[in-house]
Amino acid sequence: MPATRTPDRLTRIAVVGASGFVGATLVERLLARGQYTVVPLIHSTGSAWRLSRHALDLRTVELLSPEALRTALRGCTHVVNCSSGPREVMLRGLENLLGASLAEGVQRFVHLSSVAVYGDPPPPEAVHEDAPTRPVRDTYGWNKLRQDQLVQAAYRRGLPSVILCPPYIGGAYSMFVLRVLQAIQEGRLALVDGGDAVINLVDVQNLAQAIELALSCATADAQRLFVNDDAGTTWRQFTSPLVDLAGRPKPLPSISRDEASGWLGSVKTAPSTLGRRMKRLIASHQVRTILQEDPLITKLFQLTRSGIRFLPGSARERLDGILRPPKRRRPRAVHPAFDERLCRLQLRGLRHACDRAREVLGYRPEVSFAGSMEAFQAWYRTTNGWGAEYAPLFEELLRTPAAPKGGDAAEM
Repeated sequence: MPATRTPDRLTRIAVVGASGFVGATLVERLLARGQYTVVPLIHSTGSAWRLSRHALDLRTVELLSPEALRTALRGCTHVVNCSSGPREVMLRGLENLLGASLAEGVQRFVHLSSVAVYGDPPPPEAVHEDAPTRPVRDTYGWNKLRQDQLVQAAYRRGLPSVILCPPYIGGAYSMFVLRVLQAIQEGRLALVDGGDAVINLVDVQNLAQAIELALSCATADAQRLFVNDDAGTTWRQFTSPLVDLAGRPKPLPSISRDEASGWLGSVKTAPSTLGRRMKRLIASHQVRTILQEDPLITKLFQLTRSGIRFLPGSARERLDGILRPPKRRRPRAVHPAFDERLCRLQLRGLRHACDRAREVLGYRPEVSFAGSMEAFQAWYRTTNGWGAEYAPLFEELLRTPAAPKGGDAAEM
């Protein structure tokens, strides 16, 4: 077992992004321990309903404000970054957070990365953390890789850091599992090769356990650690209890790997860039209409149209495309009813080993796959009122046809 330091009440842990899925679970776990002072930092109170059940001093902080961060972290010995958001928050916000942590003498920084840094699909070597990273530029995985590099740079400047790299997160409140359930309910989930591919999952309680271990593990060298349930679960095993929950017939539709690869290739879209967004903006009918209401701009458009015939062919075509954008053609999908993202996830087909987390953290998952799915189902049933006194009435209302529109409805 790795050497760890016994926590005490002098350990003051700031959880950044405390109102999110992982952050709220972690805060509740740390509070239950009774061994720490927990400082939940949130962006706004709008999503903090889960934490409002506890007698907590919820502090709102802006990650893009270095001064506010230094004030929020004053006196904290440990920082856990569970924050999320747009690119600017992910990168400049994290840079500010790391700078404030260094300035305030934080003893340990724990950052949540993602298996997405290895690309989609990842290379075969990504069974272990030392595999090459190859996310597509300007994607979520690309931004998470940039975050990892910022944390590693802060480590070299003297901030002891641990980077945890989870896959899809399950358990109660899981939006990922909910998305899969909804796809099943709507008949939009197809299993690739009958669901034989492995799915990397970590229950949110297991991830919170790994974060707690990372707060006091002996090694904090900013190297990535895979954290999963280590169960080798397949997509067929994962979806089976969800099919029962959805009340859908088994088996789910199945397509071959080759068929899925061909379909996804036909609907593949390039990542969004500033240049592509500007082209779409210029080409939009509404923007061009507004611009042409200005007499000077209208004259410019007329001069441009009359003058492009003197330009070389390639330049003429590009200008003509801006002034008179071609009609867009939507790609034709072979399986338009299926969820594209969930099909793509099944093609990853790679199990990330958490041997390093076992060695460095002493990590042993506390919650089994079966326990994780039971927790999700219990949360889902409670959220949707299953078993409540009003449930039969609610179900009856759902079965009752809506009132007809028009004159008949007006007479009721």
